[in-house]
Amino acid sequence: RRAHNRLVPRHATPPHPLGTPRRHPRSVPRPGHLHHLLPTHQNPLLGTLSGMMGIGKSLTALRWAHQVRKEFPGGIFVGDLRGSDPAGPRSAGEILSGFLGMLGLAGAALPATEHERAAAFRNITEGRRILVILDDAATAAQVRALLPSSPTSAVLVTSRRELTFLGGAVEPMRLAPFEEEAAIALLAGQLGNSAEAEVAALRKLSKACGRHPMALQVAAAQLPGRFSISSYVDRIAPDLLRRLEVDGERPFDGAFEFGYQALSKDQQHAYRLLGCHPATEFSLEAAAALLGESVADTEELLLALSRANLVVSVSGRYSIHALLRQHAKAKLSADDDSPAALRRIVEHYHDFLMARDIVLSKRRRLSSRYDAVRPAHAGERAAERALEELEAERETLSALVGIAVETGLDDRAWQLCESLFSYYTDRNYFVDLIEILPLGIAAAERLGDPRALVRMHSHFGSACYAAGEYRAAQEQFELSYDIAEANHDDWGQQSAIEWIGLIHERREECDEALRCFERSRDIVEKRFAADRQSRPLGLYRMHSGRVLTRAGRASEALPRLAEAFDFFVGLGEQANSAKVALSLAEAHLQGDDLAEALRWGQKALELCRAARMAADQAAALELLAELSARNGDVQAAAGQRREAAEILTVLGNRRAQALLARES
Repeated sequence: RRAHNRLVPRHATPPHPLGTPRRHPRSVPRPGHLHHLLPTHQNPLLGTLSGMMGIGKSLTALRWAHQVRKEFPGGIFVGDLRGSDPAGPRSAGEILSGFLGMLGLAGAALPATEHERAAAFRNITEGRRILVILDDAATAAQVRALLPSSPTSAVLVTSRRELTFLGGAVEPMRLAPFEEEAAIALLAGQLGNSAEAEVAALRKLSKACGRHPMALQVAAAQLPGRFSISSYVDRIAPDLLRRLEVDGERPFDGAFEFGYQALSKDQQHAYRLLGCHPATEFSLEAAAALLGESVADTEELLLALSRANLVVSVSGRYSIHALLRQHAKAKLSADDDSPAALRRIVEHYHDFLMARDIVLSKRRRLSSRYDAVRPAHAGERAAERALEELEAERETLSALVGIAVETGLDDRAWQLCESLFSYYTDRNYFVDLIEILPLGIAAAERLGDPRALVRMHSHFGSACYAAGEYRAAQEQFELSYDIAEANHDDWGQQSAIEWIGLIHERREECDEALRCFERSRDIVEKRFAADRQSRPLGLYRMHSGRVLTRAGRASEALPRLAEAFDFFVGLGEQANSAKVALSLAEAHLQGDDLAEALRWGQKALELCRAARMAADQAAALELLAELSARNGDVQAAAGQRREAAEILTVLGNRRAQALLARES
């Protein structure tokens, strides 16, 4: 009803209905969109609905007109302006001829000129409560000639372009693609009972279609009878635009080309290069780097593309539809020099990443590029803000290492892996690490850089460790140690020994783990420069304190853990502070100091939430549930276990089932 409230005038009741549609138009499901169409405050005379080709503008407008037809007894007038027709738009005179015919003026009674027809239309409808739907407008000028004069009239204009200079109280709206679940439901409708088993493939196809209604319908029609929907989607997704055919025709090609040809030369160049961006969403600064233009000039280019609905501006960022990105990329020529553009984007995002990486962790980096990097943020919310910005760019960041390799930037390739390590590790994105680190290893080998190679093998081992592949992890750490030893790399040796200790811990070999941590500490104290000892020793206290607790030696663990917590808090490392707080809670629980266990458990949960560490957050909730149960608060314990189970379910952790079973 918000659509109704924004367009329907409240203050007049003109007479008899004229030209009301005879049939209910076939509706396109747009969950929530008609509700959002127009606001509830003072009614504007004119609304504009823009969007890319095939997004459903016409059907949305006609569906809304049908829903509110009783509010317009003066008639509903629908004019097809054909603004996107390659043959050219219809003139206002043609449209007015149809409108006047609905009002009884035809043949000899029809005014001869466009100006006279416009005057007659305004005169006859003056004071009547009418709705005018102007579909597929090309320009604001085309629309202005068709506006009624009645203060009780309403006009809804659809266009592939964002129309400006209409004047008056105009309410601009943009029609977005389907919501994800609606898009998947449309695709699933073609598969019947087998759809449930193919949800992952349908989600991938939905993303490839950009949830575009027409693309979804065309793609859905090609699903029945396929032996493997997953294999089919994997095959067609990379170049889906080329495969979207209806009766041998490709409906998107002509429409996209029409919009492209309407751009200026510099706008076309910008559009083509945007097709190279590794994700559909990007910032203004990233676009400027990609285009090799100033931020100010890039903003003007993006504004022009936005008005043509070739990019969309949302919350200070921009996006290009998945299908438009394929079209833009296919238009690239040698003159665009896309390899240079991709190198610029790698350099831009690496700088962006390093400035946030040093906010998240103070770990030692090998890359000398860090020497000139300043933290992106400082203060209480620095880590939270850095994480938010990295999350917004996650899709792009995952693709950067491959782009660096493709464009000959091997030094950037392994350094990107190093820069991504803290972010991916703290957020449990170990699958992403396992995908990029072989590329980093190969890049370090091509460069003949043994220290970089040690770092890449160590990172790869830690990713395997996190994935529970302990044998593969140990192989990587042993390889890292051997290369480090051969090249007198003390740090590489110390790190490899420490990680092997962590593997022993996972295997519940506490004595072996503690021996490794002692060897690691020995290397730090004897071979590291004094200014490089503090963080490795902080990690030693954290790891050894945790293992001592698990070995039943909580009294020995507590002093080490307390010192480690103070160190990491002082360093501003939120993730390690959270981990140590959780270990302190476990140590106090083992010592039956329930009050201290509760205090540290609550601190751990607070820090895990702030750092968005889902798995550790679940562990903190489980510990708090144990404390609640010991204190006799069964209801609180059940709620904490349920919350932990919900988190673990999202992470795909099997422990979620055990927690839920315990509560059932």
